Amino acid sequence: MRSRSLWPCAVLLVAGALCVLLAGVALYGERTVVDERAFADRATRTLAQDEVDDEIAGRIVQRLVDLHPELASRRPVLDAGAHDLVASPAFATEFHAGVTAMHHSLFADSREQVRLITPGAGRDLLDMVQQHSKASARAVPATDPELLRIGGGPLEDRLRSVAPVARSLSRSAPFGFAAGLVLLALAVLRAPTRRRGLRRAAMAFAGVGGITLAGLAIARALLLATFDTSHGDAVVSTIWSAYLGDLRLWALACGGVALVLAAAAEPGAPGAWRRALARASHPHGNAGRLVRAAGLVVVAALLLTAPEVPVNLALVTLAGVLVFSAASEVARLRLTPSPAD
Repeated sequence: MRSRSLWPCAVLLVAGALCVLLAGVALYGERTVVDERAFADRATRTLAQDEVDDEIAGRIVQRLVDLHPELASRRPVLDAGAHDLVASPAFATEFHAGVTAMHHSLFADSREQVRLITPGAGRDLLDMVQQHSKASARAVPATDPELLRIGGGPLEDRLRSVAPVARSLSRSAPFGFAAGLVLLALAVLRAPTRRRGLRRAAMAFAGVGGITLAGLAIARALLLATFDTSHGDAVVSTIWSAYLGDLRLWALACGGVALVLAAAAEPGAPGAWRRALARASHPHGNAGRLVRAAGLVVVAALLLTAPEVPVNLALVTLAGVLVFSAASEVARLRLTPSPAD
């Protein structure tokens, strides 16, 4: 009977945590990616990184040479002019305007290719090249450079078609988040005691933070593994941090606060986390053993493809255990009466 009574509460906790997880990520995406101004602002902030500036300057020159092969012999002068252009204060404004236009085109319901063009940069590039070589400047067209094009391939076309749908779905994220909180509240009401229910809900919320951290760590490691050079790693890491760095910070903060609330609601017996770890490492029953086996396979795969991910996750888990243990000790001091003098 007791196991049967636990199922409704467990279902509510899992469903509530999933709603909070999905809706929370959607809310973050709506405010960082879907929002046009926020997207352009974060993209423009990456210009503070030298590797990003070098990448943009290299793309400007490469596309210019591809369109006008006769300029290949003047590449050193073009490289110098492109680097001066990217380092100029006006380029940040032009880049911001180009990213804004690209974002508007990406999320519009259209089949056209999405391009990142910096308006006004063509005239500025001509001026920069002229400072190095007037003869080379006469051969450089004043057209605005194109830095990026999305479309023409299966993956890019899929991204192009998904973007407007993602914008529509992100509008329902607040309702999903509220639904998750309601489900967690119902789980608290279904628990044997309010304290135990609050602890379970807080631990579920902490699990949401942990899953978010794990997903970010794995995705970042797999993405960086596709680049062979430190330059590519630096550029991708800068863009990743610009758009997803705050999500990791929020996941850490929410997970830490949830662990403290869980300990405050019901600290449990001293050393209970060790018994929970022992049960997880030596599960009873076929289902538990299958879950453990699957987890070991995932860890082994990560050690082969991205060895830093298990280490980072282990450190985050250890930090979570320490935070919960410290908060539990403080909660026990508060609940334990002081001995009479």
